Amino acid sequence: MEAALRLRHDIFREELKWVPPLPDGLDRDEYDAFAHSLGIFEDRGELVGHVRLIPAPLPYMIEKDFACLLPKDKPFKKVPGMAESTRICVKKEFRKTPIGTLTLAHLLYKAIYHWCLIHDTRYLVTIIEQRYYIYLKRFFPFEQVGDFLPLGDGVMSGIVLLDWRAFESKASQHRPEFFNWISNLPPLVPSRSLQHGFY
Repeated sequence: MEAALRLRHDIFREELKWVPPLPDGLDRDEYDAFAHSLGIFEDRGELVGHVRLIPAPLPYMIEKDFACLLPKDKPFKKVPGMAESTRICVKKEFRKTPIGTLTLAHLLYKAIYHWCLIHDTRYLVTIIEQRYYIYLKRFFPFEQVGDFLPLGDGVMSGIVLLDWRAFESKASQHRPEFFNWISNLPPLVPSRSLQHGFY
């Protein structure tokens, strides 16, 4: 967890400047007390990717810290079976590390997908940089909640929503190899996710 806090500090406080840096180099906040954390580790055990998930009805960052990104004319509706993913990041020097034809970002979303299956979570809401939104939308049917606006050091960012049922329907038809990869785990990885079946 300390490695995750350091990685988050490097990216969100030093690189993106969404929030001010802290003297101890650890990105802590009140959401860590009740959030779920997932990590990606390389062979030597170094943490190279991280995401934090907050299930409804717990407080979301978009409701308080990033409320400026919510549309004024359309209130955000939190529903059962929804989670917010926050602090999703990959260590800078590993961002181009290939996973076959994919990246570590795709591997993080694979972890999120299986976490959501286990926790009966159909909807994922998150804050994302506009450039990554454009790239990831090729694989995941994200929908914008509001406009993309400058945050921190002027990085265009916005709130987006993903319906995993829509993802399964579209990916199984249009990207079957990718869907097969994301929905299956290696035999040696114990998992309860697909005991629930797809959405």
